Amino acid sequence: MLDSSVSAQPNSIGRVIAVNGSQSTVEVGPRAMGGEAPTVGRFMALTTAKALIIALITDVSEQPAMPANSGSPFRKVLHLDLIGELLNSHGGAPRFQRGVTEYPNIGDAAAMLGERELRLVYGAADCDHAHVGDLQQNNNIGVHIDIDNLISRHFAILGATGVGKSSGVAIILQKILDTRPNLRVFLVDPHNEYGRCFGDKANVLNPRNLRLPFWLFNFEETIDAFFGGRPGIEEEVEILSEVIPLAKGAYLQYRNSAGGGGGVLSKKKEPKDAGFTADTPVPYRIEDLINLLDERMGKLENRSRAALYHKLIGRIQTFRNHPRYAFMFENANIGGDTMAEILSALFRLPPDGKPMTIMQLAGFPAEVVDSVVSVLCRMAFDFGLWSDGVAPLLFVCEEAHRYAPADKKIGFGPTKRALSPRKAANTACSSAW
Repeated sequence: MLDSSVSAQPNSIGRVIAVNGSQSTVEVGPRAMGGEAPTVGRFMALTTAKALIIALITDVSEQPAMPANSGSPFRKVLHLDLIGELLNSHGGAPRFQRGVTEYPNIGDAAAMLGERELRLVYGAADCDHAHVGDLQQNNNIGVHIDIDNLISRHFAILGATGVGKSSGVAIILQKILDTRPNLRVFLVDPHNEYGRCFGDKANVLNPRNLRLPFWLFNFEETIDAFFGGRPGIEEEVEILSEVIPLAKGAYLQYRNSAGGGGGVLSKKKEPKDAGFTADTPVPYRIEDLINLLDERMGKLENRSRAALYHKLIGRIQTFRNHPRYAFMFENANIGGDTMAEILSALFRLPPDGKPMTIMQLAGFPAEVVDSVVSVLCRMAFDFGLWSDGVAPLLFVCEEAHRYAPADKKIGFGPTKRALSPRKAANTACSSAW
């Protein structure tokens, strides 16, 4: 039986008249007129034999009274979302649990939730809970979040423009960093809003100081970048799918023969047996890619086919030489970039007092933003997967609807897959706003 500390509320104002999945309907009696008004956004308590169900009022309406009722010809009806329940711990104080293990029955008593129960719902500050604000309907009640439960799954902060989503994100992340200083946080910031929010705890990256070598891009991301965010030309895409693996194999041959030096790649037979694909995350040089394309073009007798190669070479050279893409090409492969070095720089390993990375996207060319975000999301997942969770990572995506829209027909596919809850929830802590 339910302990008296969380049993039936003395100020019952109505009864349950319908239950439907995660929702319930309550008919309110005349007693509701004298106390706290049951309005939208308020909490109610529904008493069952085993628990006190916490419900949120989402709709208030007035309907014709039943013939048996006397007095007013109308009755007030409330529609509720069932949020959770207060249960008695074994030998301890009542505790709040999200979700409902036992649904209310028709006729169960309904009352406005008291202050004591509200405090149980919103918790208290301790080593696992952080205070993020006060409850709007009762400023005497602090709102606390369970840090571990929050960051161990996907979660979202939603709201209309201007309600303070970004401020809420900043407050929550500051509390997370205070409570879990060993956690790494990576924030995708499309409007450069967060650079000053975290002081010396954050390392701010932008096109001027980012190093994201082009060879880290998988084939879909490379095509998206080379073709400026537009669908690739089929013939050129097919050529690149054949030549990029050869450029990777050629660079491996060069590194092995030159001992990692900075000499010029000597012409060798095409390294077809290296076992690389266009998606293999190993370095290659853009000059080698162009040389391989030029060598193939020189062997073609069909002028129309040669023109196709010439156009593709021009496209790659224009992309490489454009100063706005310098973050992809400057120092690429010089000194021997490795995945470990890049992951360490992006995800703060070691943190050196700055466990957070803020990626400011406003200065990036619009046509490569999707592919850059895709690379970062994919690397975050791969890092979590192969490190076996040694360094937990929280990936925060401001305006996630831009990169993972609900409409399957729009958005950049690789980014949506990288942010997929089915994929990221297994390793990295990934979040969207």
